[in-house]
Amino acid sequence: MKKILFWFIIGFILIRTAVFIFLNQLSFTRPFFPEYSSRLYSQSQYVLGNGSKRAIGDDGVYSYAGYYLVFQKGDVSAVNFEHPPLGKYLIGVSIALFHNENVTNLFYYAGILIFTFLLGKIVFRDQLLAMIPVFFFSMDPLVNNHLTLSLLDLPFTLFFLAGTYFFIRGFTKNKIWFLSFFFWGIAFATKFFPFFVVLYLFFFLCVFVRARRHLIVFVGASLLVPIIYLIAHTTFFFYHPSLIEFLRHKKWMIDWWMGSPIIRGNIIRNIFTGWYYDSVDNLVRNEYWSILLPIVTVLALFRFRKDLYRKNRVILFLYGEMGIYMAYLILFNNGIQKYLMPIYPLMLILALSTILLIIRSIMSSNKVKRTKTL
Repeated sequence: MKKILFWFIIGFILIRTAVFIFLNQLSFTRPFFPEYSSRLYSQSQYVLGNGSKRAIGDDGVYSYAGYYLVFQKGDVSAVNFEHPPLGKYLIGVSIALFHNENVTNLFYYAGILIFTFLLGKIVFRDQLLAMIPVFFFSMDPLVNNHLTLSLLDLPFTLFFLAGTYFFIRGFTKNKIWFLSFFFWGIAFATKFFPFFVVLYLFFFLCVFVRARRHLIVFVGASLLVPIIYLIAHTTFFFYHPSLIEFLRHKKWMIDWWMGSPIIRGNIIRNIFTGWYYDSVDNLVRNEYWSILLPIVTVLALFRFRKDLYRKNRVILFLYGEMGIYMAYLILFNNGIQKYLMPIYPLMLILALSTILLIIRSIMSSNKVKRTKTL
């Protein structure tokens, strides 16, 4: 019966995804028009500032940047310097292969589902239970919306999950950490995420506590992150052959982000009410909010068990990673739901783990009561 349910969920996800692609086929079949994209960007707020009469969204900027970097071999600091270039290169690759900027989103989506399942298998040691978080992630309205847009959140989420999965696997075979930091490297080269430094310190602490004798392998593997980051910026050095200029460019990027609006606690308001303050302090509705979001958050965050460290260190690690990332969202972010996406699969896994713990506790309590009655 469990095997039937397992394949039923897979079949449902595949059919639903196929229907979604069919209903939104224009997003995946419409040719990318570089002339239109270039004209739109040149008339946008990114070029003309407040004098612009035609605003362009993030998806428009990233798709133009992807075309500019891949087809025109442009300077990575010239367009959308706010984020590292790798994610935009990937959008350019999508345009080159499929003449469309969104098709590769389907590959990211499939990869996210696979790594969510693999992480679930580590936690639950059961294929059917591991498939439940996959199912709920595939149904998320925000995730489905991002399938039709050339944004950086889906690839970043995939690389984030892959890095997490292989880091956990590295405790049984430490060479796997090289694969983990390969994915952390491309994640860090895809989207601006300075809080990775804090995550790295957490990873270091985990290795120091659990596998101290493998610290040299861990540190060696972690060198892949700056190496990949520099490789992603190769064309920068064609236009600016100076390490000093590169460091100035990174300072410029950090200064730009430090000037961006930070609305502390906004993500909490967003999660539990579906409303949040935007960058100009207007209270707006989150159109992708559902009641599942606060339920999953409560179940994922509030689990107390004194023997957690001894019983399941993988869950403890996921709690640590989720907690650090959530602290970043609460304290240093503007609170938009899309920034929650990288840890949402972890939240679904931990929420299901909490539900199973509650069920087992109730069953154990009832069993004790029956025994005392007898």
